[in-house]
Amino acid sequence: MICKFAIIFFACVATCSAYTVPVPANRFTLLDCEKGDCACMVYEIYCQQDDTDRPYQQNAAQLCSTRSVLTGGPAGRLASLRNPRIDYEVRKHILDNDLDKSPCITVYGFWIGLSDALVEGEFIWSDGIPHCVNSDFRNWAPGEPNNNTKRDDDGQDCVQLWFRNNNKGLWDDEYCDYRPKGIVCEIPDPHCHSL
Repeated sequence: MICKFAIIFFACVATCSAYTVPVPANRFTLLDCEKGDCACMVYEIYCQQDDTDRPYQQNAAQLCSTRSVLTGGPAGRLASLRNPRIDYEVRKHILDNDLDKSPCITVYGFWIGLSDALVEGEFIWSDGIPHCVNSDFRNWAPGEPNNNTKRDDDGQDCVQLWFRNNNKGLWDDEYCDYRPKGIVCEIPDPHCHSL
């Protein structure tokens, strides 16, 4: 069986600004084939949260969990970018559609589903699979993760795609509730087998 890799882009359905009713700024589907298994995942990219949408990363995760392709279908989650091709396509989509700048975001980042909130230094993806720092794909910005404690004694336990200082969406550990961010959700599409 030959597996295909495809992307379907959907037109912008909302202005790229802070929102009160979440509407994705952009949406696309990836058909990913790994080890002979093919699966479709819908990616929804949301512009920056309102300043009042606290706690920021927790509410971003909650938003993603309310998303599904079909009523009663599998729930979404913050995106797990453990595959270099998926990581590249998500970052490329953000850059190609100018979602990395104002008016979509002003504080340089998008939440993804990687965190070391349970045990410092042990990162886990939103689907519960550990991120093995020594063997798994990683795309950290230089000097990251650094668990900076300047703004919170607990440090930086959540991860963002970082669009500051020419990082172009490399990973950065960030305070979970210091700044609002854009959001990258992934939603399984069980009915998509090929495009």
